Amino acid sequence: MKEKKLLLSFDLEEYEKAGTKGVDIGYKGGIIVEQLLDKLEVKATFFVTGTFYTAYPDFVKELSTQHEIAFHGLDHTDDYQDMAEDDAYHRLYTGKTALEKGLSSPVEGFRAPRMRPPAYTVLKKVPFLYSSSLHPTYVPGRYNHLRKPQTPFIKEGVLEIPVSVAPVVRLPVSWVWFRTGGLTYAKAVTSFINTDYVAIYFHPWECVQLKGGFVHTRNTGKKMEDMLKKFVSV
Repeated sequence: MKEKKLLLSFDLEEYEKAGTKGVDIGYKGGIIVEQLLDKLEVKATFFVTGTFYTAYPDFVKELSTQHEIAFHGLDHTDDYQDMAEDDAYHRLYTGKTALEKGLSSPVEGFRAPRMRPPAYTVLKKVPFLYSSSLHPTYVPGRYNHLRKPQTPFIKEGVLEIPVSVAPVVRLPVSWVWFRTGGLTYAKAVTSFINTDYVAIYFHPWECVQLKGGFVHTRNTGKKMEDMLKKFVSV
């Protein structure tokens, strides 16, 4: 099998299920991921929420010395798809500007919370050069993107980099599907992806042992850390 380039990203955010403690869980996971990437000598993109940055600005700045920092919305509860365009613009502009000021460098990328972005005209105005907010698969109760493009495209001057899924059947491989399916599943799906890269994302909080529920907690903590290490090391 031809070797694929790994476009690895993490949504550095507050773990909403934990309420006010969620941002601390995100930070704890962020440290684990940072150390893992450092050991593996792997670079990644961290899509950071404004809420997380406000709580841990020094940590985000530290990450920026080795990895790309992009924006994940002012708060993870934001729904930019349902928001009025002016409101979406002002929230994104405010958060992006604060992040750039703290890092003293441009923030060029964006991923919408829950993959619900505003219009590309809004992203262009902020401005962002690229977005990775399209997951071209079907997730019940969230979105149906089975007819959306699976490869990068430009719209309204913004480059969209869709998250990778298997062709035809559109099987996803990122976050919860990676954790629940395991390494065998992840390797099988990525082997079918017909691009020379795999764009995949996770959440640092997944590397923290969590309890309750299923989707957000199965195989979290050390299990996730070990699977991620083996996957990235391939």
